[in-house]
Amino acid sequence: MQTLAQNLRAAVAPPGPNAPAELHLHVLDWPWRFDVYHPGLRPVLPAVQAFCSAIIRREPPRRWLSLLGPSGVGKTHVLKQALACLQSAAAHGHWRIPTPTGHRSPQMAHLIPAVDLEDYRAPRDYARYDLIYIEDIGSGAALDHRGPGAVTRSRIAELLQLRSGKWTLLDANFYRKEIETQLDGRIASRLKRDGSWMVEVPQGVGDFWDR
Repeated sequence: MQTLAQNLRAAVAPPGPNAPAELHLHVLDWPWRFDVYHPGLRPVLPAVQAFCSAIIRREPPRRWLSLLGPSGVGKTHVLKQALACLQSAAAHGHWRIPTPTGHRSPQMAHLIPAVDLEDYRAPRDYARYDLIYIEDIGSGAALDHRGPGAVTRSRIAELLQLRSGKWTLLDANFYRKEIETQLDGRIASRLKRDGSWMVEVPQGVGDFWDR
């Protein structure tokens, strides 16, 4: 069986004729909608599909996937589909969490930092979830030294630290270097730890509606 790392390395290039066999059937059959209107978008959907397959198959922990780059190219669109695919997999019994007495349904959450991390207890609460999707990690994290932006950045960094080794999806309208300089170096560092996978959409990819 392919590991997540092998699947994601293969995802950098357009899928070959045998690529569908590497995906879990639930992922393969899911009605994905993602328009590859620029060559720079080719790695995105294969990486997302491989990540979802790895979760369902409970592969070894390379457990984060980050989609970074320009706004309007479909990052949030495809990660919302990934979350729906995994929720469906759980509902159909394909993905279950082992417990000492059997199995349970996975606990998942979709959060927007500026809204869902307002409470100081939120990072520790969300750290316990089996999978979370953090939409736009720059949301509400304005580069101020004090105030709401600084608080949001601090809570994102805390949450990511607590999520080490746990299934996590993220997107941002920044590149990793920009996250390091404009948001928080601790956030940028976490995106590449523990073998986590990061897809950076090239700058030349324009907005979907301007294609």
